Amino acid sequence: MIGQSGKYVIRLEEKYNVKITFPRGLSENAEGRSREHLKPDQVFVKGGKRGVAGAKSELLDAAEFEKESNNVIQFSLPARAIPRVLGRGGATIRQIKDDTDAMIDLDKAEDGSGATVTCRGSKKAITAAKTAIQAIVDQIGEEATEVLTIESKFHRTLIGGRGQGLRNLIVRCGGPTDTKAQAGLVRLCVLPYFECLFVLTMSV
Repeated sequence: MIGQSGKYVIRLEEKYNVKITFPRGLSENAEGRSREHLKPDQVFVKGGKRGVAGAKSELLDAAEFEKESNNVIQFSLPARAIPRVLGRGGATIRQIKDDTDAMIDLDKAEDGSGATVTCRGSKKAITAAKTAIQAIVDQIGEEATEVLTIESKFHRTLIGGRGQGLRNLIVRCGGPTDTKAQAGLVRLCVLPYFECLFVLTMSV
């Protein structure tokens, strides 16, 4: 609320022709300014009646905005869900941030057991972000993985041009139509003797 170097408070003082004093211990809003004996949750506004009312109104609005936009929630993310939540090149987590307006940080555990997700923002934003992430986790919990060995002569037909064959296969099996959601559901692992493994992960 004070602003960097007291810029916000100074602007209010000049706008309403008032003097605004914050409790001791907070950032200085002007050098050499005397301070009233205030409690930690009090702000002193001195000036004309209209000026004090205007400054008070803006200060209360600013406090309400900060209160609403500085909510924080933390929750755990299982290790198996981390790649899907992040997405290729971080695309999925960026999309969730854009869709919800929440700030999201993901800290992986050193032992590889999972990660801690921290969401910051308004109550609506952080709730929406957690819901979106939890939906991905729930989807992974409903999936099963099968490993298939397929001769190399069938590879091109299965994969198709630019991977379109695999994308069509996922849709025909009841998987998502969105290409971002399809990422990682089918993985190709080339083996010796001109064979390969198709690792197929789908909902059960």
